[in-house]
Amino acid sequence: MYLTETKRLSSMTSRRILTIEYCLLQGVYWIVSAAAMDFAATPLLRERGFSSISIGIISGAKFLSLMFFQYFIGKFADSHKDRISLKKIVSILTVIAIIATLAMIFLPNSFLLALVVFVIFGATINCILPLIESLSIDYMSGGMQMNYTLSRATGSFTYCVFAYLLGIWTGKLGMDFSLVFLAVMLVIFGVINLMMPAPLAIHIDKNTVEVHSTGWIIRNCRKYRWFLIECFFIFLGYDMNIAFLYDRVKDIGGTNAEYGLVFSMIGIFEIPVALVFNRLLRIKGMSIELLIAGFGIFCTARAFFTTISTNMTAMIMSQAFELLGMGVFYAGSVYFVMKTVPEADSTKGMSLINLFAVGAAEAVAFFVSGIIRDSLGVMPLMYISCVVSAVGIFAGIRMRSIGTIKTVTERRLQ
Repeated sequence: MYLTETKRLSSMTSRRILTIEYCLLQGVYWIVSAAAMDFAATPLLRERGFSSISIGIISGAKFLSLMFFQYFIGKFADSHKDRISLKKIVSILTVIAIIATLAMIFLPNSFLLALVVFVIFGATINCILPLIESLSIDYMSGGMQMNYTLSRATGSFTYCVFAYLLGIWTGKLGMDFSLVFLAVMLVIFGVINLMMPAPLAIHIDKNTVEVHSTGWIIRNCRKYRWFLIECFFIFLGYDMNIAFLYDRVKDIGGTNAEYGLVFSMIGIFEIPVALVFNRLLRIKGMSIELLIAGFGIFCTARAFFTTISTNMTAMIMSQAFELLGMGVFYAGSVYFVMKTVPEADSTKGMSLINLFAVGAAEAVAFFVSGIIRDSLGVMPLMYISCVVSAVGIFAGIRMRSIGTIKTVTERRLQ
């Protein structure tokens, strides 16, 4: 009796400690994201004198880089999981990102430097997220208990707080401050990653459990395949909508602080869903497929109401659609992968989402947005983004209509 109770308390403590540590990892990553993707991006390049087309090329190259490296990093991580941990890969990428940030701070400003640095950002900062998401899958699959949805809520919270603060700080100190802040936060993130425990080893018998190719996953995991298509169009529209949102904010009289507040509200509205996501799944008639199919509707609504906003109050309140938009996507994508992709391919599954949603979609979005912004203006660009996003809704509906196909893991448990 005593030993049983001691084991139970020890398990609770381990769960609590792991959750706290993973919350810190996610929390600091999303601070890094706020700096790198909202400020050390279009606003920084605009302040440094780059044209819309140049910004589109630089940003598009960043996401093309993400596509290239995300594929190979995900494949490498799954194929060498027994010898090279995700933590080591994350550490290497973090060090490279720090060096690139310092180069952007101290080397003379030029198009070529910005292009190279942003390509490195795409290969490192943007590729880190699916790796730390996959780390949570490794923890849970290995029997290490943790509260994943709390960690996602933490990430949303830190993102919203620091998106707002960065808006204030860059308004006073200039956009170059975002680079200094980014370098500091990358160092902190790297230290936390080193402190995280290693997942319990999962011995996979390669004679019975195969690590599949990307082509196999896309051909055989039909729900997952349509989810990738949904992600591509939703994120394409989403990123076209925010690519030059900085210019739109300025057009309606907004400040840097208010621009930061828009992204802060995006983070705030993601928090409630992250906190109650497990409870949502327990509602009668609810499923991960239904939630994932519906997130595109709310993302499209957010884009539309952001577009028609004529003052900062309306624009800020339009971000409330994030509640069941990106709030559902970020909290639910891990659970969706766990259900629709074989366990041995989990890292590749998360990486492909990042490749399609962040890589391919954002590369196309920024290339196209720079051209549309220069030739037609900000408002036509934002209206077009709404139409593109709406295409993703139909892919989500198609995904929801496909019957459930048991994954390798589920069949093995029967």
